[in-house]
Amino acid sequence: MMSIKTVIVLANHLPTGLAANFAAVLGMSLGKHSPDLVGSDTASADGILLKGITTVPLPILSAPESDLLGLFYAAEALPLRFAYMRAAFEASDYADYTLLINSTSLEEQVPQGILLAGPRRAVDRICGQLPLLR
Repeated sequence: MMSIKTVIVLANHLPTGLAANFAAVLGMSLGKHSPDLVGSDTASADGILLKGITTVPLPILSAPESDLLGLFYAAEALPLRFAYMRAAFEASDYADYTLLINSTSLEEQVPQGILLAGPRRAVDRICGQLPLLR
């Protein structure tokens, strides 16, 4: 497995509940596309099996909403980049979401969060100056 750095960058205006939800959605996408980043199941001392969690840190950063599309474009060469678009919470279901995404150019989309993963230096060049979400 390649040594990677992963980060989630969320729009800094989001209320706490939406920020938590968007980070969870992006984390699920990471787990689906990179199952090797999820550790094995582990049993507690009393035999209760706990499902595996991420094996890499996943800091949550923040940026102005207007910067997110540019960060997404800057990450084009990274092995993994995901975007959570405003259409996701405007849509009534996944079919509606895909219709909204398909009918609008990327330039017209409004990202609310992105997940980037790749070599540490490359990820740091793109978002190393961004603050942690507070």
